[in-house]
Amino acid sequence: MTHTVIVPGVGGSEHNHWQSILQRQLMSSCSRVQQSNWNLPILKDWVAEFVKTVAPIKDDIQIVAHSFGCLTTVAALAQHPELNSKVKNLVLVAPANPARFGNAGFARDSQNDYQAYFHQLKILAPTHLIISENDPWLEFQDALQLAKAWNLNPVNLGQVGHINVASGFGAFPELEKYLISEKPPKHINISDVNKYFFKFAI
Repeated sequence: MTHTVIVPGVGGSEHNHWQSILQRQLMSSCSRVQQSNWNLPILKDWVAEFVKTVAPIKDDIQIVAHSFGCLTTVAALAQHPELNSKVKNLVLVAPANPARFGNAGFARDSQNDYQAYFHQLKILAPTHLIISENDPWLEFQDALQLAKAWNLNPVNLGQVGHINVASGFGAFPELEKYLISEKPPKHINISDVNKYFFKFAI
């Protein structure tokens, strides 16, 4: 059995966010990293909560992260390499731009930013990086540079915003193809694909 760990970004993932929907679908085989303050993304604090959630899990793990949760996950696995052996699948969806964050949380409140730090990190777990062409939290060219730094071939979903509720995502059925599943994959007819892409707001 593979245990799934949900890692939300700033603000957490509300009830209708695809991460929350996925967690309800997986139920007992799923955990969520919680943060004491969802609106203050201080990396060291978020990494500590990540480790507190992941370290005790005995099963193999897949991690499904979104936005600043992606940065939290990559930093945590780099800083705690002993965790990498249990991570069998890592799905990073719409990562936030590390240049927008620093030691005090947001870069605007910090003396530095995390762009250089994250660009030199290495990802050891099998990883899917899912990006958007018009993500307000990470411009497309910056997303491609981040993918290159992490040595990943990104999955480009097109112009779908930040891949969250605001950009039209409730359920995210396409995510299933990137997850480890205990059941056979469900076939999605190509004629049904368009209904999964909705109007988005930036």
